[in-house]
Amino acid sequence: MTKETSAKINARYLAGILKEHHCTRIVVAPGSRNAPLIMAFEADGDYKLVSIPDERVAAFTAMGMALGSKEPVAVICSSGSAVVNFYPAVVEAFYLKLPLVIVSADRPLELIDQGVGQTIRQENVFGQHIVKSVNLLREPQDRLAQRYNQRLINEALLESNEGPVHINAPFDEPLYETAGVEEKPAVLKNYGSEKTLNDYQLEELADSWNELPKKWVLAGQSYPNSWLTEALDKLNEKSPFLTFTETVSNLPVKHRIASIDRLINTLSEAEKRELQPDLLITTGGEIVSKMVKQYLKDYPPRQHWHISESGELRDTFLLLDNAIEAQADNFFEQLLKLAKKGDAAYRDQWLEVDFTKSKKHFEFLQQADFSDLKAFQRILESLPENTALHTANSTAIRYSQLFDHQDRIEHYSNRGTSGIDGCTSTAVGHAMVTDKTVTLISGEIAFLYDSNALWNDQLPSNFRAVVLNNRGGNIFRIIQGPKHDASFERFQETYHTYSIKGFTETYGVDYYSASSEAELIEKLNVFFNSNSKPVVLEVFTPRMESPKILKDYFKYLKDGKY
Repeated sequence: MTKETSAKINARYLAGILKEHHCTRIVVAPGSRNAPLIMAFEADGDYKLVSIPDERVAAFTAMGMALGSKEPVAVICSSGSAVVNFYPAVVEAFYLKLPLVIVSADRPLELIDQGVGQTIRQENVFGQHIVKSVNLLREPQDRLAQRYNQRLINEALLESNEGPVHINAPFDEPLYETAGVEEKPAVLKNYGSEKTLNDYQLEELADSWNELPKKWVLAGQSYPNSWLTEALDKLNEKSPFLTFTETVSNLPVKHRIASIDRLINTLSEAEKRELQPDLLITTGGEIVSKMVKQYLKDYPPRQHWHISESGELRDTFLLLDNAIEAQADNFFEQLLKLAKKGDAAYRDQWLEVDFTKSKKHFEFLQQADFSDLKAFQRILESLPENTALHTANSTAIRYSQLFDHQDRIEHYSNRGTSGIDGCTSTAVGHAMVTDKTVTLISGEIAFLYDSNALWNDQLPSNFRAVVLNNRGGNIFRIIQGPKHDASFERFQETYHTYSIKGFTETYGVDYYSASSEAELIEKLNVFFNSNSKPVVLEVFTPRMESPKILKDYFKYLKDGKY
């Protein structure tokens, strides 16, 4: 017996095609105009649906699910302002190249700008921040129009491996009619190939590699990639170079400097000149460290190459010479064949310097008072095995860079646009598609801003959030520039006296708090051993002392005094 589904043709096409492109998770932002979509997806047992009323949260949650599952995830909404609330997540997914599929219900084209409620110009609404945007014909009746709509849906889904796509589907009333229709819309597939360089291109680059003695590989934000790790380790054994990674690089190579700021920010001018590379190779996405960006502008390499599958001209340091269109693991495997055996003196010299900085790092922490820095130490060392760690933007991601990347931990952060919006929602979405413990470390401003992330009818029990509450945007007491005048606390730091406890109670989430190092250690043990519900731990840290302790930390690493 054929199961009843939506009578709307486009809703049935979407339900028939999305799953064939491995898009089976649907985040629903409830509404009326999207009722045909909800009915069609609910009628098909291949789909898993979750309801999240806040559209901005819904889109970031779907993005987190895509990040965790490595498959496209759809988020659907009603017409009108609902769709533009997806925009922050669309922008983040665009720069992170995540397969977020936006399916927006729309009013008929004939009603746009005619004074009809919940009606806006939805076609191509995401402008330049979308990989593919398609607008379906309303209820196609003839074979040509039907095939056209099916092709548009397929085209969008085929492009989703490069980033977010938008499918806009207009529906006229009545919206709730059903039909017992069984049909299989056309499914189109595209088979790609791995990207490598030809012999001529490789030989030209290998000549430069072999001629330039002081070489860096600087890895930006990336997902775990064992092939890339292996390729870099092999190349480094044969032709040594310095590898700089960040926590979000997820690159556990053998010879690496894993805390860039801890090294760069504590060198003398003479040491900086000595470290200056001849060749800089960058790979991956965004780089967190402002210090290394400034350093490379002050001490530029003779050549800069950037490797990406798209061949994008990413000129972060205003130094780019070569944009290499290839998979990074393939490129380094190819380079290995032509690289000459080299001297390890430059590499080992700076690894030794980094080791000395690491010892000072632990010396300082042993005697430091309780602060944001000390809290990070205790939180990171208590993370259980097989954890996916999300670090919110602003101070949290920057503090995390001062600690060595733990190979047993996967690191994630919304560094596409580096905004505070959606950090919690993204982590929740990730937790929904994995058996790992997903832990978020966030400041209270970012957490309060995204507090509706907990408004989720399937909030996962493997989600943990540690929220450092220092009564405002403490980042503005750390970075250079802001003047601490009468308006500073109100308009930049946004000083407050709030606790997040009330939010956790509203959404039925377990809550703990700590206000000292001893209390934090005690609560962390309970926090990670609670398995029945999602848990939030609020850590109250000193607002005025934390920036001073961070300043003393860098001074101690530089000259052993503070």
